[in-house]
Amino acid sequence: MGSGYIICEYEKIKETFPYFAQVMAALKAGLIAKAQLDWPSMGFTPPGLNPKSGEFGLSTIMPQLFNDMSGNRLVTWHQDLTALGHQTIMTGAGGAATIAEDYKVGICGLAFLDKVQRITEIKMQISDKKLPRINIEEAMAYNKPTVIFEDYYILDEETSFDLYGYVEATGPQRIKLVGLEANRVPNKLQISAPGAALT
Repeated sequence: MGSGYIICEYEKIKETFPYFAQVMAALKAGLIAKAQLDWPSMGFTPPGLNPKSGEFGLSTIMPQLFNDMSGNRLVTWHQDLTALGHQTIMTGAGGAATIAEDYKVGICGLAFLDKVQRITEIKMQISDKKLPRINIEEAMAYNKPTVIFEDYYILDEETSFDLYGYVEATGPQRIKLVGLEANRVPNKLQISAPGAALT
C-alpha cells in the first residue's frame, strides 16, 4: 500500500479529494474480504448495519476500541492532551495496545475536529509496521483539518495500534479515525449501553 496523503478540511473531503469515494469503496471491499477470509463461518448481507445471527456487521469506527494518551478508554473521540512533546496519543484498547478480538478496523484518514490544533506532527504504527511521519502544522489554519490517505490500512483483531503525535499545547482535542469497522458479535454493539466497553 502507498503512503501518500492529502490534507484538507473535514467538510470538504469530497470536493478537495475527489478519489475519496474510491478509497472508501476499496476500504469497504478490502475489509469485507478480510473478514470473510478470517471469519469463514460468518456471512455478510450488505449494508451490514443490522447483522443477523451468524453474520458480521459493518459500522463507523467506534471510539471505545481505543485508549487516549492517558490510557483511558475513549467514550467519544474527545480527549485531553496532558503532556507536551512526542507522545502516544491513541492506542488499541485491548491488552498490549491491541484491537479487541472480534473487530477489524479499516482506516483511510484522521480528522482533527477542533478549530484549535494542538498537534503538529503525527505517526502511526500498526503491529511492527511503522508508517511515515506526517507534518500537519500547515493545516492549523484549516477548519477541522483532515489527513486522507491515498490507500487504506486494516487494523486486524488482536493487532497492536499506536498513534503518536507531537503535542505543542495541552488541552482538549478531538481526533477521529476516518473509515469503517467490521464486528462479528452483533450483541456487543446492540446490547451495550452507549459509552460502554465493546469487548
